[in-house]
Amino acid sequence: MAGADREEVVRPEMKVAEVLKRWPHLLEVLVAASPAFQKLKNPLLRRTMPNLVTVAQAARIGGLEPEELVARLNRALGVEARPPVAKAEESLLGTPPPPWLSAPVGFRLDVRPTLEAGGEPFQAIMAAAKEVKPGERLVLEVLFEPIPLYKVLGKQGFLAWCERLGERHYRAHFYRQEVGEGRKGERDHAAPLTEADWEDFQAEVFIEENLEPPLPMMRVLEALAALKPGEKLLVHHVRRPIHLLARLEEEGHAYLLKDLGPGQVKILIRKGG
Repeated sequence: MAGADREEVVRPEMKVAEVLKRWPHLLEVLVAASPAFQKLKNPLLRRTMPNLVTVAQAARIGGLEPEELVARLNRALGVEARPPVAKAEESLLGTPPPPWLSAPVGFRLDVRPTLEAGGEPFQAIMAAAKEVKPGERLVLEVLFEPIPLYKVLGKQGFLAWCERLGERHYRAHFYRQEVGEGRKGERDHAAPLTEADWEDFQAEVFIEENLEPPLPMMRVLEALAALKPGEKLLVHHVRRPIHLLARLEEEGHAYLLKDLGPGQVKILIRKGG
């Protein structure tokens, strides 16, 4: 059935919720594919997590290659087609080098040591991006292709390209476009928060250590949605939430983060307009 209708196969960009709604029996296939999917047996998580996570992302969470999980799900449907995962994940590996690759390097950052140590380099990357002038490149040395950054930095006027140099060595290039060089739709960024802002907030959220992802991010986003533009939310978290920070950047919300020690992180978020 290699020529099956595109709508009759599982595609990597589909949300897990959509897959389970259309083919409920695939829940058992997911659970058998990886111990990480045992959580889907929990009715609460089955109503929340699948709505946020695509099949390709779920594969990464479960320690599988997206192609492997997509193929396994489709085989359970009697379909052998393998939709292109690269397109679904917006991978840039294997694409032709862009003409702007010869642009001067405005900032080079190697975040591999931070990642190897279990740290989170997101704020360092955002700070480095601010140092790059129009017509220059930000070059990142990373352990994996930083696909989420493509969209986050794209909102700031960057074009992206990535190359693989080794098993755990990828080099991502981000070119800041010149003024008028196609930056339509770029979001105006909120003014930065200051230390004085910590004393004034309209809502507060506490994240417990045992709260399963993506429930912490959902709790924060739900609280933020209840605020008016310009109002602030104080979040007491147990770790640096990389996916939440990327989401805040993407949607134009300003934030400050304080690392108070193991298991203690405070984040102040001001809702964007």
